[in-house]
Amino acid sequence: MFDFGDEKIILKHKNKEYSWHDLKKIFLPRTAFLKKADCNNLLLICEDNFEFIINFLAGIFAQKELFLLTDKTKTYLLKDDFITEIGNCEDNIVLPEVNPLDIYINFFTSGTSSEPKKVRKTLQNLCCEAKDIYEVFPVAKNMSVVTTTKLTHMFGMTFAFIYPLLNDLVIDADTIKFPEQIQERHIVFVSTPSFLDKMAKYDNNPYPPEYIFSAGDRLKDETFAYFEQNSKVIDIYGSTESGTIAYSNNYIENAFMPLPNVDVSTDEYNQICVKSNYFMDDVLTLNDVIEKKGNKFKILQRSDRILKIQEKRISAVELEEHLNQHKFIDTSYCFKYKEKATAAVVLNLEGKKELLKAGSIEFIKQLKIYMRQFSEIYPQKWRFLYEIPKTETGKTDKKAIEKIFELNLSMPLVFDKKEDTHQVELTISFLRNSNFFQGHFPEIPILPGVVQLFFAHFFAEDSFGKISGSKIKKIKFSKIIKPDTIVKLKLKDNDLSVDYTYTDGENIFSSGTFIK
Repeated sequence: MFDFGDEKIILKHKNKEYSWHDLKKIFLPRTAFLKKADCNNLLLICEDNFEFIINFLAGIFAQKELFLLTDKTKTYLLKDDFITEIGNCEDNIVLPEVNPLDIYINFFTSGTSSEPKKVRKTLQNLCCEAKDIYEVFPVAKNMSVVTTTKLTHMFGMTFAFIYPLLNDLVIDADTIKFPEQIQERHIVFVSTPSFLDKMAKYDNNPYPPEYIFSAGDRLKDETFAYFEQNSKVIDIYGSTESGTIAYSNNYIENAFMPLPNVDVSTDEYNQICVKSNYFMDDVLTLNDVIEKKGNKFKILQRSDRILKIQEKRISAVELEEHLNQHKFIDTSYCFKYKEKATAAVVLNLEGKKELLKAGSIEFIKQLKIYMRQFSEIYPQKWRFLYEIPKTETGKTDKKAIEKIFELNLSMPLVFDKKEDTHQVELTISFLRNSNFFQGHFPEIPILPGVVQLFFAHFFAEDSFGKISGSKIKKIKFSKIIKPDTIVKLKLKDNDLSVDYTYTDGENIFSSGTFIK
C-alpha cells in the first residue's frame, strides 16, 4: 500500500519536487522512531501541510492509531496518552507492509453548533472513497492538486491528500491563503465556498483552475456561475462522519447525485440515511432533510434548524429566505439566541447607505415590519455584519456569530474590506445609535478611545488570529471620531505585533500597536 516507484513525483513544496524516494528518506527515520514507542496513539496537530504529510506517512507505516486535531486548544477532547513529538531514529528500515484495514484514523467534527465529536475510520475507508471519486472525476495524470484547506479536515484529507496520492496526481503542499498565490491553470483546486465566494465577489481569479472541488456548505448560484465559465465546478456534499455522499455539477438543477457506491435513502422524518464503504457503521442518519428525485436528491433543510420559540416552531431557513429577498439584504443567518429569534445580516451597498441615513433603530423597525407579513415569529435581535463568519471548512460558524451577539456592543458598519497576506484595510462607520455613544457625551457624542482599541483588536484577530489584548504600546489619539463618520481602519501584521491606524485618508484619528 502506498508503495510507488522511487522516481514518481508525489508532491511539491516551496518550489521543490519530492519523489517517493525523497519522501521515504524523510519519513522512514520517523517511522523507525515511532516503532520503538510504547504508546500506540499518535496525535497530529500540523499547521504546515508538508509536515503533516510526512508525519502521517510515518505514523501509518509505524501502524499507530492517528488522531487528527486542527485546533490545538481542543486537546482536552483526548482522553488517552499520546505521542505528541516525533524524532528521527538512525535504524535503517525498509518500507513496512501494512494493511489499510488495520490502520485507524480519528477525525473530529467542526463543532460549529456543538462540542466536536470524534469520528473513527480505517485507512481503507479513505482509500475506497478516494478511488470512487476518481472513477467519477478521472482528471489528467500528474495534474497538481492545490488546496486552501487543512489536511486534518475530512474534506482536505480526502480530496487534497488521499485522492491525488492514489491516482497519479501531484500534491501541492503549499496551502493557498490568497488567490494571488495560484500561479498556474492546470490544477485541481480544493477549496471552500467562503474562499470561492470572495474570489468571485472581487473577480480575483488570475489562473482559472481546470477543476474546482468545493465542500462545507452549498455554493452560491452566482459563485458557481462565475467559476463555471472557465472551470469544471463540482460541489461536494458529505460530512466528517459519512465522507463524500454526493456531488452536483449543475447549480441550475440544484440536486445532488450520489457517488456510485453510496446508497441514499430516507427515514420516517425524511432525514438522509447513508450506506457506503467510507465509514465503519452499517448505516448513518444525518440531520439533513432531503427530497428524493429519481436517482438524485435535493436538500430541504437541516432538522436542527427548526427553532422552537414561544411554544411555536419556525424554520430558520425559511426566515433567511424571506430576509434575503429584501431589497437591502445580501444574505443572512438566523438562529435562536436567549430564547429569541435572532438575525445576523449582510447588507448590500444600498442597504448600508439606508442604515447610515435612517439609523439602526429606524432601520431595524423597517425590517421587522417587512418580516411580519411572513411570520408571527421573526428576528428580535439583529447584527449587521460585513460577512457571515465561516469555519476553515466553509461552514457557517455559529459560535463566532454568537460571540458577536454576546459582546453586547454595537458593531460598526463595514462598507468594504481589502486584504492581502500582511495588511487589511476596512472602510467603516460607527453609527450614531450605537450603545457606546450613550453618555459620551450627551451634547457632542464622540467615539470613546477604548472602543477604538477594542474594534482594532477585534478586526485584527479576525484577520491575523489570536492577539494578546493586554499588551499595547505606542497608543496615540490625535483627532476625535464623530458618529456616522466614515473612516478607514488599517491593520498591518508584523509577525510579532500588529499596527493599527484610524484615518480618513488625510487625517489620522488614532494609532497604536498590539504585541502578539
